[in-house]
Amino acid sequence: MDDIEEELHVRANKAYLYSIFYNLLSNAINYRSRDRSLVVHIKCFGNTEKGTLISFSDNGSGFDMDKAGDDVFKLYKRFHTDKRGRGIGLYLVKTHLEAMGGHVEVSSQLGVGTKFLIYLPKN
Repeated sequence: MDDIEEELHVRANKAYLYSIFYNLLSNAINYRSRDRSLVVHIKCFGNTEKGTLISFSDNGSGFDMDKAGDDVFKLYKRFHTDKRGRGIGLYLVKTHLEAMGGHVEVSSQLGVGTKFLIYLPKN
């Protein structure tokens, strides 16, 4: 973990937060690049206008945002057919965040990696 303030606290469902980080980290590991060692960066910014912002990025294989379109967080949608998976992880990330009043944004580039911005509402 790179940058998380020690005094930072969020009011959230612990099981949902666990699931969110588990799914993002699991995806980073499963879809890592074959050309380099995996690097994951997690940064947290408290007290932003929107609440708490968590940036989760990796240098994995990434995916084509144009091809994925609006399907990124939909149930059973997958973008790497050469890997095992069920297409549930990112759907859970989105639904858990929305249930807590937050949301998630993603940017990705093939061969470069993926970045998720996780927004949790103010306490």
